[in-house]
Amino acid sequence: MLILDLTDGIDSVSEATMLANTGLAHDSMAILFNNKPVSTAIEEEGLSSVRACEMLKTAGPECQSGRRGNGFLPTREIPVIGVNAASLWLLAGCFFCFCASAQAVAPVPVRTQTLAESAIYPESAAPAVVVSLNDAPIAAQIEALVVDVPVRVGDTVKAGAILVKLACKDFELEQSRLKAERQAIQARLELAQWQLKQAETLSAQQTLPEEQVQEKRSQLAVLRGDLAAHGASIEITDRQIAHCTVNAPFPGVVTARLIAVGQFASQGTALVRLLDITRPEVSAQVPSRETDALRQAKLLLFDHDGKHYPLSLRAVLPTIHTETGTQEARLDFTERHSDPGAAGRLIWQEGVPHVPAEYLVQRDGQLGVFIMNEGKAHFHALPGSQSGRPAAISLPPETQLIVTGQFGLSEGADVKAEPMKGR
Repeated sequence: MLILDLTDGIDSVSEATMLANTGLAHDSMAILFNNKPVSTAIEEEGLSSVRACEMLKTAGPECQSGRRGNGFLPTREIPVIGVNAASLWLLAGCFFCFCASAQAVAPVPVRTQTLAESAIYPESAAPAVVVSLNDAPIAAQIEALVVDVPVRVGDTVKAGAILVKLACKDFELEQSRLKAERQAIQARLELAQWQLKQAETLSAQQTLPEEQVQEKRSQLAVLRGDLAAHGASIEITDRQIAHCTVNAPFPGVVTARLIAVGQFASQGTALVRLLDITRPEVSAQVPSRETDALRQAKLLLFDHDGKHYPLSLRAVLPTIHTETGTQEARLDFTERHSDPGAAGRLIWQEGVPHVPAEYLVQRDGQLGVFIMNEGKAHFHALPGSQSGRPAAISLPPETQLIVTGQFGLSEGADVKAEPMKGR
């Protein structure tokens, strides 16, 4: 430690105090006046200790006598060098030039991490609900009286199970009538075929006019048409009879009975409501700006009641809701599934690495990060990044990111990496 005695060339305590405050009062230098610490000289001038501390603005709030520098005595005796004021000012200038030069060439201490170590994969969420592919009222396809509804609300049924029975007697009678008419037409058709054959024989012998032969052929064609029409009518009655029993088109749960025994059901009347529980999927409303991130996500989950269900993206509808600015996404369960109607959140984790928001700095109006390469700091802009939010980055995983001390750096600054004490 160097002790400077300001007795020579200094006429007052005020001048000594001014010199003590120029910066020579460094931790490695003490200032004396009349062989006394400057603070002691101030007090002997009749000033209080509080005023002494105010005059020695760099002395600290306590003005402790054991502190080095600013005119306080050192903790151990060191030879005193006597200088005059002019020499002191010259020494002060040299001292500050030396400090400025040392600071200019010294590398800036920073801390770094590789991108692989510091990268995060942000999670996003959107409201979602589980919907069933099949949730529909099962309607009557014929007009008939309801004679039985063997299922109740909450029943689980298999595909093909009987849901409703309709009165079918009228359709059975109609079927019997059509079958009888078909038999009669078939008999007339056989007779017409025999008559045509005889007419063609007589015509060949030139004993029957050709006009009568053509008439027999026409009668045979009409009978064949009638037979085909009756065949179609019989098929229709077969289908109507089959529709007298309303069966479940898919496995599911009966959620409502919409008709009772004794009511008359018209064609299209809803009888029961059936919910398919075997093929649910998730419907989510995702902000339009985040659909690209959703497509690239490496993890998709449906969160409901504290449980997570893995998903896979099936489709994103190409229409944007004007009111909300969202697009509907449909996702399939990949393992176990939640029940239809469950409301929760769609959570996705982006597949592109991001840097935390606290690593971002702004240079020339652009947000980015500083990376270290061969002892130099280089600014890497991240277009599209937003202040306060993690930013996507596409650098190699081994890139050294400057994570501490980056805010005061400039492009090309010399830096020195220090060991990380924890993230």
